[in-house]
Amino acid sequence: MPSRNYVSDPAALLAEGQMIVSSTEDSKFQHKVECVNIVLGGMPPSELSKYVAESKNTITSWVKTADEEGFEALHTKKQPGRPMKLTKEQLAEIERAVKEDEPTTHGYRVWDGPSLSDFIKKKYSVEVSVRHCQRMFHGFGLSLIRPQTYPSLDEDNDEDRENFKKN
Repeated sequence: MPSRNYVSDPAALLAEGQMIVSSTEDSKFQHKVECVNIVLGGMPPSELSKYVAESKNTITSWVKTADEEGFEALHTKKQPGRPMKLTKEQLAEIERAVKEDEPTTHGYRVWDGPSLSDFIKKKYSVEVSVRHCQRMFHGFGLSLIRPQTYPSLDEDNDEDRENFKKN
């Protein structure tokens, strides 16, 4: 069985890893450190991979990283993701407009996905899909249920109103 030639002292590395495990709140980091500690304690990565649902190569990579760069390099790096189209200030203005202003003040009958998308396009020159606008309503704590209209109320007498409802 091949053994790793360590750059650092394995016993010192194991002691440092045990100290980190007992003091950290980051569970992913802690899992990585525990796996490295078990390998440093003598269990082969191929054997450990059967118990921790990680591949042998992943565990070997963690051991190499801890050995060459230290345990701090095992912290999960923040993934950048796609940049937002709207700033936080713009989102706050949109939320205020939707919650406090009547839609008619901005030229809309109701606040819904299409009207909000159009509002954002006109005010900020940013294209936002209707579906994303619907998600924004949920983010603002609002529902997408439109008020129901009662066309039968336009009928003059009760009999016409009942016939309208049935048909």
